[in-house]
Amino acid sequence: MTVNDLKLRLRALLRPDRVEQELDEELAFHIERETRKLIDAGMTPREARARAQARFGSTALAADRCRDERGTALVDDTLRDVQYAWRTFAKAPLAAFTIVFTVAVGLGVVAAVFTVLNSLLFRVDQVPGVGEMYSVERTQAADGVPAPPSRAMFDAMRADTHVFTDAYAAVPEIDLHVDGRRMAVTLVTGNFFQVVRVNPVMGRPLMPGDDARSGGNPVMVLSHKGWDRHFNRDPSVLGRTVLVNGAPFEIIGITAAGFRGLEVGGPDLWAPLSQLGQFRPADRGREDSAAVEIVGRLRPDISKDTARAQLAAWDSNRTPAAAPRRSTNLDLLPRRGTIPQPLETVALFAPLFVAFGLILMIGCANVANLLLARGVARQREIGIRLSLGASRRRIVRQLMTESVLLALAAAAGGYLISRLALQGAVHWALQTMPVDIGDVNLGVPAADWRVAVFLVAGAVAATGFFALMPALHATAIDPVRTLRGELVKDARPGRARNALIGVQVFASALLLIGAAIFLRSAIASARFDPGLRTADTVMIDIASEPKRAAMAQAVANDATITAYAAVRPQLLAPLRVAFADAGAGKAPVVFKSVSGPYFDVLGIPIVRGRAFTSWERDQHPVAIVSESVARTLWPGGSGVGETFQLEPDSGVQRHAGFLTINPDAPANDALPQARMLTVVGVARDVPGFRITDVKEAGVFLPTALDVAKTSVVARVQGDPNLARQALLERLTRVDPNMGMIITMRTVARLETFFLEMAFWVSLILGGLALLLTVSGLFSVLSYLVEQRTREIGVRMALGASAHTITRLMLAQTARPVTAGLIAGAALAAALATAALATPAGALISKIVHVTDPVAYLASLGVIVAACLSAAWIPAARAAKLDPMRTLRQE
Repeated sequence: MTVNDLKLRLRALLRPDRVEQELDEELAFHIERETRKLIDAGMTPREARARAQARFGSTALAADRCRDERGTALVDDTLRDVQYAWRTFAKAPLAAFTIVFTVAVGLGVVAAVFTVLNSLLFRVDQVPGVGEMYSVERTQAADGVPAPPSRAMFDAMRADTHVFTDAYAAVPEIDLHVDGRRMAVTLVTGNFFQVVRVNPVMGRPLMPGDDARSGGNPVMVLSHKGWDRHFNRDPSVLGRTVLVNGAPFEIIGITAAGFRGLEVGGPDLWAPLSQLGQFRPADRGREDSAAVEIVGRLRPDISKDTARAQLAAWDSNRTPAAAPRRSTNLDLLPRRGTIPQPLETVALFAPLFVAFGLILMIGCANVANLLLARGVARQREIGIRLSLGASRRRIVRQLMTESVLLALAAAAGGYLISRLALQGAVHWALQTMPVDIGDVNLGVPAADWRVAVFLVAGAVAATGFFALMPALHATAIDPVRTLRGELVKDARPGRARNALIGVQVFASALLLIGAAIFLRSAIASARFDPGLRTADTVMIDIASEPKRAAMAQAVANDATITAYAAVRPQLLAPLRVAFADAGAGKAPVVFKSVSGPYFDVLGIPIVRGRAFTSWERDQHPVAIVSESVARTLWPGGSGVGETFQLEPDSGVQRHAGFLTINPDAPANDALPQARMLTVVGVARDVPGFRITDVKEAGVFLPTALDVAKTSVVARVQGDPNLARQALLERLTRVDPNMGMIITMRTVARLETFFLEMAFWVSLILGGLALLLTVSGLFSVLSYLVEQRTREIGVRMALGASAHTITRLMLAQTARPVTAGLIAGAALAAALATAALATPAGALISKIVHVTDPVAYLASLGVIVAACLSAAWIPAARAAKLDPMRTLRQE
């Protein structure tokens, strides 16, 4: 095809009347020229025109040949197909609306999942040349434990290596109060905005001088999100001073909307890394050794592998030969502002895609059934067109044009539904999430061109694929018999229609079984007794060590607190594991440090011995063990008065379900060394909050509230939620950057919250699937009754009873419904078995009962009842037909 041909076809598409006029003028010119030749030869004008017309032949056929030669016929046919399709839709608007709505619902829910995935995997930040950005990932060679670089390592790397044109270091995701507002902060070196090549739209960026190790500037740059959320887009915020842990910081810039750095979520503000001690007081004085992220822009003349090798060689040369365990592996990972592990993320989203895709599949099956019915209803029209010379290919193309138009409308509807679904999900999550777990920054992901392409491609593929079979079915007819009003195809349900019904029932069964499993698991978890007092207890986190004494005093003086105790780590922190050795062998145990009143505050009985006294604290060699630990270490003994050695477990990552103890961590973070302990008491075993993995310890060590990194667990008067709010207001005045205050009820509810979310999502999907299945089944059976009216009339005239007719109509759906139920239940059971066989199977079995027979039977019973209801009405209508009247009409 030449450029001129393409231009002509575009003109035919955009200005069809003008192109047709030009074609008529050209044909008229040739006839006129031939007429003049004949006139010059001696004919009269009338004879010459008649002879010229005869030589030229049919003008319409000549025009068609010209259109074919030019390629404008395809354009013209397409335009005519579009016009014809619109007229068809106008004749049956309900059918067109049903198809569009059905596909839009299925496509919309799938697009909602894709929008979230797109924001995590595919969306590229507004960073020029983001493909050049790589982060330096570092792990211990011995065990693969992350060994993140430090600020000192970053400075040395910039000075000693040249693999990056420039690089910055960052400490992301610091969550604290800034001037009374809880904000997400990322600390970066002063060259951050130069490296990412983005400048604020208002004010100025951070500069290297702001991050000077001595004499840096207390300044910050707000993200557009932070400016919007916390300052209502007030332009006068520039130059304003805000307080961070009591120190003034000046707002010097605001970034453009959509810029989030190279993080997935993006912070509320960026501040100089040299101010780490002010933002995170626990790191004050150790700014050089604190862990940082290093992100650099790779030099264009060096490959990633070469850069990695050079950095690894440089890093290994810095490792002391006497510390082989400290040897590290180093890698470079692309940083595009997306999740760095795309395969793991896709695997995480795969079940959601499958679950939401089942809705789309049911919708497509409904569409196919509806188009099959419409195809039979249009057999007379199609037969006439075939009789007039239209080819089967031409009619199939026209039917597919109708499907594409419906698909485009469904794509637009799917976009609206996806946005509504995401906004509804975010609103629901924010409304139902416990208020005391902190300020959750949750927003609706933006849709971009990838989402648009996904919607259009999905709609065209879904509608086109499921429309092709009905189109081929509708055109495979005998025109002569059709013109006589005889249906060529058997009106009874064929394999294709039964298969579509089976697919719908199968998907409904799978989704409803999942919903029932999550519902029963959530109910069982809500009834679970953790063995801890939750009705009137709260946990208070102390985040700022300089404020510890003042906070402890405020807690002691608060009239609403009737009793309190110290605990480390706090209840939601990772578990700590060590080895207990009583001489007969070592046993892994979970341990924590608590003060004496801890057991009374949380209602844990001391069954033998005593609790810690007020003077026993972290250096005293005493311990309280649980009953199970006492039975393990001293079988047959009471345990009280016995001694055992508690040893740190540096290789604890071998034990699934427990987190690693970092031997390089500060002394207060974990058990620093082996300790010989005397048991002074034995506490009753309590299960703790099993699903959130916040288990109660087996070994308790003494501590006090003035010990660093200890939190408070307190019993309060009255409603714990009201007491929590009052405590938050009072304690925030003591320490504006104080940590979380959370009720124990919320800790217990966290166990079931995500199960509740999974249940509601499954229930909505299952309900939607069931609704689509029932509506599809009802429409198919209603159509079949209408098509078999003559047959039913004959049967009844020959003596068939109403009961026989009802049973006949119900029986024709029994087989596909039964097959769908068996397939759905079998696949659900297979998925459950596969999930239990994975390494996480033990944890999964604790959270959800994936093989719960009650859930299976209840779900299948609901589907059977729904299908019977959908089939009963058409069947009963068929049984009420008057045979004589029916035969007279036929």
